Amino acid sequence: MPVGKSDKGFSAQPRETYFGIQSSINIIDWWHEEIGLESFEHSGLLNTYILLPNLVYGISEKLNLSFNVVLGARFMYWHSSEVSIHHRNESSLSNFRNALGSVLGDSRIIIRYLINESGSELGKRFYLGTGIAIPGNSVLTSDPFFLDGDLYKGHRHFSLSSGAYKGIFEGQLFLKRNVNPVFLGGFIVVEHPFSESKYGYLPSTMTTISLSSSFMRYDQLMSSYDFGLMFAHSSMAKWNDIHEPNSNSFAVIPSIGYLFNTNFGAVSINIQKPFMLYGAFSINEGDLNQRSNIWQLSLALRLKSQSKEK
Repeated sequence: MPVGKSDKGFSAQPRETYFGIQSSINIIDWWHEEIGLESFEHSGLLNTYILLPNLVYGISEKLNLSFNVVLGARFMYWHSSEVSIHHRNESSLSNFRNALGSVLGDSRIIIRYLINESGSELGKRFYLGTGIAIPGNSVLTSDPFFLDGDLYKGHRHFSLSSGAYKGIFEGQLFLKRNVNPVFLGGFIVVEHPFSESKYGYLPSTMTTISLSSSFMRYDQLMSSYDFGLMFAHSSMAKWNDIHEPNSNSFAVIPSIGYLFNTNFGAVSINIQKPFMLYGAFSINEGDLNQRSNIWQLSLALRLKSQSKEK
C-alpha cells in the first residue's frame, strides 16, 4: 500500500473485489496576527477525522473500477477568550451562516486501464485511470473572505467538500522486485473542476505526485518499512470570479510507515509531515502574517479477496 493508500499499487482480476478502508487524523496548529477590528492574535487547532471506505472491482482483464467516499468531520478549537467573527469552537457537522453541515464529503469513481500487470509476480504494474469526483453535502454556501466588499459577518472557512464536480486523471507505475526495496514506484493524480459550485465557488486544480518504496523485513508478519515523498500543488481558486486568498500553494510531504499482514488483510500505519513551500494555511484570512504546524496519522486496511493477496 503506497503511502498508506489502500486502493493504489495493485489490481483486481475479472469479477474479483478488494475492499479497503483508510482512516486519518490531520492536526493543524495555527496562528495569525490581528485582523480588522479584532486587535488580538488569533490561534487554534483544526482537527480533521476522515474515514475513507473504498473498493476495487475487476471488470475485465484490462479494466478495473475503483470507488471511494469521504466520511468525516472537521473540528475547530479556538484558543482565545475573545469573541471573533472569524473563528470559534465549531465543527463541520453543524450548519452555520455560510455552511451546510454533514459527515459526507466527496465520492470518487475511477475506471482504470491496466497497461502492464504482473499480478502477484515480480515485474511492472502500470495503470492509467480517469473518473469523476461527486461533491458531498458538507459545503460552504458563500464567500468567507467577503471579496466582493460586503461588510464582514460571522463566517466559517472549512468544510469537507468544495461543492463542485471534478474530473480525475491518474497514472500509477510500480515495480515489484525480489531485493529491497521490494516495491517502489509512484502515482500522479490530477483533479480539475468542471465548473463552479452552485454557490459560486470554483475550487483549485489539485495535482498530487507521490513516490514510495517498501523495504521487506522477511518476518512472520511479512512486514515492511515504507517511505514516501509527496508533492501537492493547488492552483488559484475563485469565489464569484474573484481570486481566493491562500489558495495557490505547494507542499512537500514526507512520510514513514509500517505495513504488516494479518489473517483478515494487510494493515498499514503511516505518519506524514507536510511542509508548505509557498502559499499559506487556506482556512485563514487573506494576506496576513501567519504560521501553522501540521501532522497527519493514517491507518489503512485492505481486505483479502478469495484469491491470493497481491
